[in-house]
Amino acid sequence: MTNWIRRIHQQVENALELLARHRSEAAEAEQRMIDRILESRDHLLAAIAPLAQQAKGSLLIRNHGDLHLGQVLVANGDAFIIDFEGEPARTLEERRAKDSPFKDVAGMLRSFDYAGVKLEEGQIGLDGESDGSDARSLSEQILDECRRLFLEGYRHATEDLPHRLQSDEQAKAALDLFLLEKTVYELAYEAANRPTWLSVPLRG
Repeated sequence: MTNWIRRIHQQVENALELLARHRSEAAEAEQRMIDRILESRDHLLAAIAPLAQQAKGSLLIRNHGDLHLGQVLVANGDAFIIDFEGEPARTLEERRAKDSPFKDVAGMLRSFDYAGVKLEEGQIGLDGESDGSDARSLSEQILDECRRLFLEGYRHATEDLPHRLQSDEQAKAALDLFLLEKTVYELAYEAANRPTWLSVPLRG
């Protein structure tokens, strides 16, 4: 638990520092989102320890480390998960360490936002006069349902597996903790490497 707090606290600080540094290069709409996030610094940092405390007792396993929709290949009626090397910005020691299964669950949930960008682009392409708001609304509805079905399927698949979380509230805290970690990881990654995609984790 202490490791989670220290690790995620550092990632939040790093992401906010990168956002502040790259703010001037962002579009006006993104700058407004960046400002709101930077103003929420104390709130974000204060949320980490309570969530980690609630998630204490989560099962620790070898996990994928960078699980998202792009790592799942579907062929012949089956799904194959690939690329188990973990997040490229992490050290080998971090990638090899056992962690909560909710880390991978959070990674998959966050990847729906990236799928949503492509979904919106496809919808806008069908209507050249659209400002994108209708496409965003449609994609959000579809992605909300995708997230709901994914979590429902995960809970069903794991309900008989041994774990130490005693309540749904603990499971939600664990998921929220790792969603925060994954989102700030994305913020830092996109700001440093792929700024044209920064709006995706900013919206997240």
